[in-house]
Amino acid sequence: MKLQILTKFCVGLLAIVGALVLMVGVVAVVCALGAKRPVPAKVILEADFEKGLVEYVPDDVVAKIVSARAPTLLGVVEALERATTDDRVVGLIARVGEAGLSAAQIQEIRDAIIAFRGKGKPAIAYAETFGEGGKGNGSYYLATAFDEICLQPSGDIGLAGLMAETPFISGTLDKLGFIPRMDHRAEYKNAMNELTEKKYTAAHREATTKLVESIFGQIVKGIAERRRMSESEVRALIDRGPFLGEEALQAKLVDKLAYRDDAYAEIKKKAGADAKFLYF
Repeated sequence: MKLQILTKFCVGLLAIVGALVLMVGVVAVVCALGAKRPVPAKVILEADFEKGLVEYVPDDVVAKIVSARAPTLLGVVEALERATTDDRVVGLIARVGEAGLSAAQIQEIRDAIIAFRGKGKPAIAYAETFGEGGKGNGSYYLATAFDEICLQPSGDIGLAGLMAETPFISGTLDKLGFIPRMDHRAEYKNAMNELTEKKYTAAHREATTKLVESIFGQIVKGIAERRRMSESEVRALIDRGPFLGEEALQAKLVDKLAYRDDAYAEIKKKAGADAKFLYF
């Protein structure tokens, strides 16, 4: 009996010690991830926009451990804003590709990069491909914020315009015997149409078309301004897309066909050989 009690006590004690060790380890990891490294005297910021961004990292300890390395939209924008006025930061290089960023996220990052460039600091974007035969509108639009765009020789630019589609499941619900009972205040409030309609209503089609035209117009205008073209020229290029590497160079959509190491050598030349790379 005494042996059993002693055994339970030892097991309980070991469990408590193990839990304490685990907690200390967790705290150490969080502190290590959050520790700030000193910024060199001359810095080239380095970013990877192919990884995508999260809106925020939750406050609980486990989430911080799992997501601590995930870049946030706010973190990227704030880093760019600080870098704009920090004399230690002398350049920016970023890998740009299709990462599923929303139009709003792209615009925020793009505006911050344009402000960075406005201080006379060089910024180079490089990509293996913009879309790889698929959609590359958003990633290329983001890349035009940089003063130089490098595309891998075997890459392409999927600049081919925008589209929108809406799934209507009213027919499926009919077969299942479900009757959605919903209402809306006006014909342009069309969120419920996916459940109640089998195709676009006139108002729904009009609203969706206007939204796509608005986003497309902003992309065209942005590309035209940064690539020194007229909007009509950009629209004509989009009608011709997508473009293979050499075609994109001839159309002045990119500045050079180059690999990653070429892009890094170029930003070093612009910023200075003594500049150190520092990730966001």
